[in-house]
Amino acid sequence: MENVFASASQYKTKKLLTFTSWLLILSGIVCSFTVWVFAKPVVTQTNTIPSGFSVQGVSINQTSNYVDFNNLVSNGVSFVYMRTTSGSSVMDSGYKSSFSRAKSAHLKVGTIHVYDASVTAATQAQYYIDNVGNNIGELPIAISVTADQISTATSKQRLASLVQILASHYNHDMIIYTTPNVQKMLSSTISKTKYWLIEDNTKNTDSKNLFIQYDEDQTIGSGLKAIKMPTTVFNGTQKQFEVYK
Repeated sequence: MENVFASASQYKTKKLLTFTSWLLILSGIVCSFTVWVFAKPVVTQTNTIPSGFSVQGVSINQTSNYVDFNNLVSNGVSFVYMRTTSGSSVMDSGYKSSFSRAKSAHLKVGTIHVYDASVTAATQAQYYIDNVGNNIGELPIAISVTADQISTATSKQRLASLVQILASHYNHDMIIYTTPNVQKMLSSTISKTKYWLIEDNTKNTDSKNLFIQYDEDQTIGSGLKAIKMPTTVFNGTQKQFEVYK
């Protein structure tokens, strides 16, 4: 009889422990979800195109992590620029995947090569060609340039050669992606190539500025899908933008 009672008691204890364990697990899941929801910043601002412009886009690189391109499209984004290569030794590991997904979302795409004055123009151009191939998208190929990379006449001329080599190889438009200060520094060396100007506003609408990056941390979308990205406007009409195809 004692064994019967002992077995019954053990069964009840085991059942209670199992119930308690599941209750603790369920409570943990609920608590974790609650913490995640309240800890994640919910941004309610929705992206809008600045007055006077009809087309805008964003730029990304491998630090941007996973990007929901369909979400960008639903929030008024028409194009995306992606960093592909830097100098002659760095390839953005996420470029090929992002390129494919952006095209599936029906975004127009452009590529960015980061200029390195310590490497010859021919070497940089070949590195870009070897790694990017024909997946250059519809938009002009952008060369990202900083002031420290054009401190000498030789470095400026090397940049001009890089622009010429890529333009000739692809028979494609080129733009310089840089600041107003660098634009002035290059005015006597590169006169025909247009620019993608990095600003904090959209005031400089000179015709040589094909694109204007007006915010490096603009909110796209709202709620849990909101994302902050460098955001750019096309300095032209929707009809002029549609020429890129």
